[in-house]
Amino acid sequence: MTLITHPALSELAERRYVLLLGGSGRLGLECKTCLRELAIPFWAPVRLEIDMGNLNGIAKLLATTPPAVIINAAAFTDVDAAETQRSEARQINADVPSILAEIASKLGIRLIQISTDFVFSGQAGRAYHEEDEPEPINWYGATKRAGERAALMAAPSTIVLRTAWLHGNGRPSFVHAFAHKLANGERIRAIADRFGSPTSAHSLANQIALICKSMFDGDDVPGGIYHAVGKGSASPFEIAHAIAGELDADVSLIAASSASEQPDIAPRPVYAVLDCQKIEEILGLSCEHWQDGLSHTIQQAGIRGRRVA
Repeated sequence: MTLITHPALSELAERRYVLLLGGSGRLGLECKTCLRELAIPFWAPVRLEIDMGNLNGIAKLLATTPPAVIINAAAFTDVDAAETQRSEARQINADVPSILAEIASKLGIRLIQISTDFVFSGQAGRAYHEEDEPEPINWYGATKRAGERAALMAAPSTIVLRTAWLHGNGRPSFVHAFAHKLANGERIRAIADRFGSPTSAHSLANQIALICKSMFDGDDVPGGIYHAVGKGSASPFEIAHAIAGELDADVSLIAASSASEQPDIAPRPVYAVLDCQKIEEILGLSCEHWQDGLSHTIQQAGIRGRRVA
């Protein structure tokens, strides 16, 4: 594990900077772009430079050259694999946030912890608010909820951002899979009875960067849980139709399927839609509609469809 000897970190030793964990993931890549746009110094170590399973090493790193803000976008996100790799999932999703928060509290560092809609069961039949009691129905959701609780207990100033159904151009996603097939005139099947809050990774990263800027500027940024998602709700079937609209593709290529037909190992929430009013009212950050975020992803990907005559 690399500590202060890393050149990028050495350059930041005397400056306020952001430590971005998970910088090579879909959200992390967008965070790099948005932080650069706001001229916020950051270090995003790769896996060879920081081992997320080495809790003692992480503690030494933070004590050696403490950042002003930590963005923890690193996670064990394979929902099905988490059911069998429980120890690893818990370490990354729960133990690491706990350690980060403990150190952040001692050193006066602000922590931004990324979480998920999977902390909820999806049985409420309405959009979830931050005050609703979590009830995860799979191990992934349980570990992410444990990470939330541990972080907020150790450092109440932690910003927990729950998000969902992330798509963006840093890494392929279900949006790209649908778009490429529809653009090529291929038929697809999409779930019509599972609903969530599709979220643009670029939009979420922009919100995170703005939070960091507010922290750097000394503004009041209250800790707590915030839902940071695209406004509205949709099923994969509805998303597929929206993608077809963006590409002028033939909607008859899209067939509806049921969640019960999926070969999932871990159960998924049926209706895990998140309400994002709190982040708009308290932090002053707007949440774009999921369709606007989808349009951005499709346009940035440069995917072109076959026009329907």
